[in-house]
Amino acid sequence: MWVIRFYTGPFMGKQMPLKMGRNVVGRGAHCDVILQSQGISKEHAVIELYNDKIIVSDLKSSNGTFINGIQIKTQKLKAGDKLAFHDVLADVVDRLPKRKSASTGHSPNRGEFDGNLAYKQNYNPDLFAQPAASQAPPNFLTFANRYINEVVLPGVYKLAELVELRILLGGFVAAFIIFVTALSTIPLMRILKSSIERESQRRALTIARALSQFNRGPLIQGLPSSMSVEIATREPGVNRAYIISGVNGDVMAPSQVAGTYLSDIPFVQEGRKQQAEVFEQTNDSTIVAMVPIKFYNSATGSDSVGAFSVVIYDMGALAIDNGRTLSLFIQILFIAIILGGLLYFFLYKVVQRPVVELNNQLDVALRDGQTQITTPYLFPELQQLASNINSAITRGGGGFAGDNLKMTEQDRSLEMQNIVNLVGFAAITLNPVDKSISAINDHFLNQIGQNQNWVGIAVDKVLDQALKLNLQGLIEKVLAAPSQIANDQLEISSQNYDISAQGVYGTSSLAYIIVVFVPKMLGG
Repeated sequence: MWVIRFYTGPFMGKQMPLKMGRNVVGRGAHCDVILQSQGISKEHAVIELYNDKIIVSDLKSSNGTFINGIQIKTQKLKAGDKLAFHDVLADVVDRLPKRKSASTGHSPNRGEFDGNLAYKQNYNPDLFAQPAASQAPPNFLTFANRYINEVVLPGVYKLAELVELRILLGGFVAAFIIFVTALSTIPLMRILKSSIERESQRRALTIARALSQFNRGPLIQGLPSSMSVEIATREPGVNRAYIISGVNGDVMAPSQVAGTYLSDIPFVQEGRKQQAEVFEQTNDSTIVAMVPIKFYNSATGSDSVGAFSVVIYDMGALAIDNGRTLSLFIQILFIAIILGGLLYFFLYKVVQRPVVELNNQLDVALRDGQTQITTPYLFPELQQLASNINSAITRGGGGFAGDNLKMTEQDRSLEMQNIVNLVGFAAITLNPVDKSISAINDHFLNQIGQNQNWVGIAVDKVLDQALKLNLQGLIEKVLAAPSQIANDQLEISSQNYDISAQGVYGTSSLAYIIVVFVPKMLGG
């Protein structure tokens, strides 16, 4: 059985079976060998297995297919050849099952096999050993949550005990400013560097074109002594410039080095083969640009390349110096400090305000006997704190107003909302003091009260006259007999409802009334 064995990539150390005939290698789900690796095309290459040969063909992949380091289009595979699909290295071997020799009746030695003679490689079973199945990794979110709660947050809480809260918040914001500034500078510098490289390439080619045009006339006239590179060397950033022969690559200008060979610039000889405008960045700061000097050749009846203009350009002419880089970093840091300062100011005020308000209400409650502390902030922990403070005041006897001890009633708004949400039918709660609606659930809103804002309005402001009269009657019944369930009936939008109301006591009086609307079902 033929297999492809991987040395790098996502299947490193593993092997995959190949079938006789055509085996497509690529990222596509339809491929016979699927390689989910960056740089691999959807259909990268094909391996064709025959009885007497193996042929590998590239399928016009973006990054190429290689045999022994040489890029190929179609080539027959030989014993010992190494395949590379871009950067994924592999080979193809014949893995035969253990069998007995027909002549000797014993099993052959490892590495001995007959069959397809295109490959006579020794079989090493260790190379085909499948790695042991690893246990599934723990859930990352669970691990991260435990790590934050058990390792990170205890340290943060300890800092809050050692450092004043506003200083701690300021430290966090300052760290955020520095971190973001540093990270934002990195991609910005990369963008600037890429821009400088593109501009340097453009300038180098432009100068090489001008040098080519300037020397075209002397070349056509056969006057090499009249050739000059001064037009290029005067340009900022140009280290050197040459005119080289298109025939043998010798230098034709400047005259001081005429007849020599540019062996220190290997790209020049590669560029001559392409017969076109080319450039290459040979290192971090140097670009070599080449432009052919063409003229009409009467012998061939077409344009011929008689020479090349070569420009060695230093990108440092356009690079940003260290002083400008530091200035850019300081500007970004300054902007980040201003925005971070505003963030710190508003963040600290948002944290400070609810604490100050609760503290002021507590002072009034202890001084004047106020029996209810509330908070308008949508923060469940803070609302629970206010509720617990109310309970503590109630159990402790409240505050003192003169010499009279007053009983306080805790805020029960959250309790009322929770109760109506637990009811499976339309339900509301009423304040028996000001006869207003204090809480409603979604069933009531969807079935009965779609045309009005309900929470906080007085019963006598209800727009539906029938509903208003029913609620007013139920309140009177409950106030007259708080321990009894008051009942009534009402028709709303062609639906009949049984209405039940029950009073709920607080510490010293009726705290609220819960009203439930139960629809009558057809047939009973």
